[in-house]
Amino acid sequence: MNKYNVTIPTLESHNHIIGDIERGIKTYNRGGVEFEEREPNQYWARVPHKSNTTKTATVTFSSNGQDIEHHYCDCSWRSSGNPVCRHVVAAVLAIQGGIIETKITLEKTATVTTEVDETNTARAVGSGSLEVFATPMMIALMERAACEVLADTLDEGQTSVGIFISADHTAASPVGAHITAKATITSIRGRKIEFYITANDGRNEIGIGKHTRMIVDAERFMKKLIK
Repeated sequence: MNKYNVTIPTLESHNHIIGDIERGIKTYNRGGVEFEEREPNQYWARVPHKSNTTKTATVTFSSNGQDIEHHYCDCSWRSSGNPVCRHVVAAVLAIQGGIIETKITLEKTATVTTEVDETNTARAVGSGSLEVFATPMMIALMERAACEVLADTLDEGQTSVGIFISADHTAASPVGAHITAKATITSIRGRKIEFYITANDGRNEIGIGKHTRMIVDAERFMKKLIK
């Protein structure tokens, strides 16, 4: 495995100059990027620019090598928010030796559906006294949708665990209603995946939320629990 494994979707999830991810890939493919490690995980790079000129970029990788923590380029110092530019993209690709393939992409979606019955009402699960779809069950369905988004993207032995969720339950749904939750990837930062999630009962949108999951090695994760 490479020391660094920063995917294109991870770079896209950073604040970036529109079009510069693609331009950075082209710059890398043309070759000529020079770099050296100045400190652990921190690199300096000289990247070809226009008219035989070069730009200087610095990149600091995260400790797990799957994201960039800090970056700078002398082409974008005037830009708001220090965006990732083409030269930073080209530098990252040169340092790690190319594009890292991934099935996890921005805007990837999945949906899951359940029916409201006597087992998942607020009264049944103890979150209220009425025979309506329970808020905890809506949140669980939202998490299921996010899991489904990642289901065909994980390597053998991997799974994902939820580390954050914030949701609004905006409308009640009676027994017999069919609830559909839809999850959409909005950000990919290495193993940390963020989602926007909605729930609908066929009549109304009943919930919206934001959710974050972390991809982990299942066996290693469980071993930590028994120590």
